[in-house]
Amino acid sequence: MTETKFCFSQDESAQHFTALPGCAAWGALQPGTGRFAAASPLARVHRRSGSDDHEPAFALTAATEPAHTLCTVAPQADAAPSRTVFAVHDGSGRFIGRITQGRSPLGIRQAWRIEDAGSQCSAVAYKGNIRGWVAYWACSPFWALLALVYLLNGDLHPSRSLWSKPHRARWRMRAGGGPRKIALDFHNGRYRADAGALDANLVHAQAVLYGA
Repeated sequence: MTETKFCFSQDESAQHFTALPGCAAWGALQPGTGRFAAASPLARVHRRSGSDDHEPAFALTAATEPAHTLCTVAPQADAAPSRTVFAVHDGSGRFIGRITQGRSPLGIRQAWRIEDAGSQCSAVAYKGNIRGWVAYWACSPFWALLALVYLLNGDLHPSRSLWSKPHRARWRMRAGGGPRKIALDFHNGRYRADAGALDANLVHAQAVLYGA
């Protein structure tokens, strides 16, 4: 397996580029797992002006000049009110797949599905693992005390570190009749992807949607 590592950054240094017409500079995808390097991103992220916070429409472009579009992502109408579907097209406008945000079969966790139109396969992930959710709810009775400790130490925004829900996610796909393999893994703000499992533009689009 050929593995790639990258992260999605929305800090100020990741937004220093000229956005496409009708868009705003929204962030960038950086290779590796280190500090953001503005000069060498995998792709730049352009958010379409006026798009909804929960259903953003955006484009990914190559970092080279002149910038060319790698893919566009936009929400599409769906009959089920409990999920949001995003259509992904390549730079020439060809449909390459879709990304769906919904709920797990039991309705407990947030679920994400990547459907690759080219290879006719899909990968599914659920937000947070069981261990993370158990720890999250086990600590909930102590949140008020912890918040007081943070405030006494000068942290005026303790919610950033106290009430963040588990974010670990692994997109798994079934290869033939064998066991499910991990196509994309998100942990501690970083992504690891099996480079041959899914279309790279779909993987990058999913990273932006999950990290936004």
